[in-house]
Amino acid sequence: MSSVNFVPIKEGKNVIFYLNTGGYPLSNDVWDRMWSYAKELQPSAKENIEYIQNNRDKLPNVEIPVVPYSLLNNKTISNTEKIEKIQNYIEKLKYNHTGLQFFEIRKDRPLMGLAELSKKMIEVSLPIKCLEAVILSIYLINEITSSSSLAGVEKFTIGFKTNSKGNIHRHVVLGVYCHSTGLFGALGISRRSDLGYKKLKYSSLSDLIRDYVNCYSDYLHKVKRIKIGMPVQNSNRSFECIPWNGCTVNFKNDKDWPKQVEKHSRAIRHFNSTFNSKPVSIPNLKNSAKVAPLVKNSYLANHLEKNKVTTSLNSLNIKEKSRILTCFEDDEDEELSEVEVKSLNANKNTPEDSTDSFTLMKEIYNANDGINSMYSSGMIKKKQTSLRI
Repeated sequence: MSSVNFVPIKEGKNVIFYLNTGGYPLSNDVWDRMWSYAKELQPSAKENIEYIQNNRDKLPNVEIPVVPYSLLNNKTISNTEKIEKIQNYIEKLKYNHTGLQFFEIRKDRPLMGLAELSKKMIEVSLPIKCLEAVILSIYLINEITSSSSLAGVEKFTIGFKTNSKGNIHRHVVLGVYCHSTGLFGALGISRRSDLGYKKLKYSSLSDLIRDYVNCYSDYLHKVKRIKIGMPVQNSNRSFECIPWNGCTVNFKNDKDWPKQVEKHSRAIRHFNSTFNSKPVSIPNLKNSAKVAPLVKNSYLANHLEKNKVTTSLNSLNIKEKSRILTCFEDDEDEELSEVEVKSLNANKNTPEDSTDSFTLMKEIYNANDGINSMYSSGMIKKKQTSLRI
């Protein structure tokens, strides 16, 4: 028997499961390995497995689950309900008990490649395991986020390493944070229902982690380590990889782990204001002293409002203004012209003329893939620039 199309995944000397590396359709040696290993894992069900193997043509057709795209793109449905719809679809695929993982997932593969793999998962609709459920959940959320209906949801991986009777077990779920409700939850699949999906009901990330730890203890598993990733980008066409490692908690040595988790959760909650928020629309402020509205729940808006920043661009000196503009220019450094210098010296603002710092921005508009350009408050002629992240 050739082992080209599947490889054993081991923990020490023990084989945990086999991985299909031959793609689709499955080759005959992969099928044979799946049936034989399933009998080894479930000796009491050997007769049932053989019956299914030898009478496939006589068995009833299995209903293929359909992704509820129409419901997920419905703007009248809340983000909480959409997350539940995604979880319902994942559960319809069923957990894979065969001992053969049908899809080869490389964690260092970019989101674009993982999106193509997710399409194949939807096409063949075979049972999946925890890692495949995480990849599929990311794909579905990103597909819906592109229509701005799930733009207020951040997603990040949560990996568990546990010990039970001397055996090491690993599990992963997709943590979810909803900006509109401020609640945490998780998407995933497991042999145990309470180790997979968690509703968006946890006010803090530490509460979500504590619930998983308590569920593990019910099954006589001791949690040794948890890895929480950074938020995943909202694009299935990104060349970025999933940031799996953001915060590592070792339960053996770190008794004060909730503080460490909450520190990491602040980075997750504030991630939206910098990268994943909706485009900020600011009207023309010519001859107007109105403060430009920013996106609600924006970390930048809350920070400036809290600290009551009142410095305007006109009140800054030439060097300070040059530094601000350089942040939004391309890599080439440019100096202010003589005309601009004279204009700045002749139009210095008094304290009475100074307005809120939001007037630093005259117009921010979206050009399909994010914030494309920023203009000054009228003292400098407009020049289209790009914000490189």
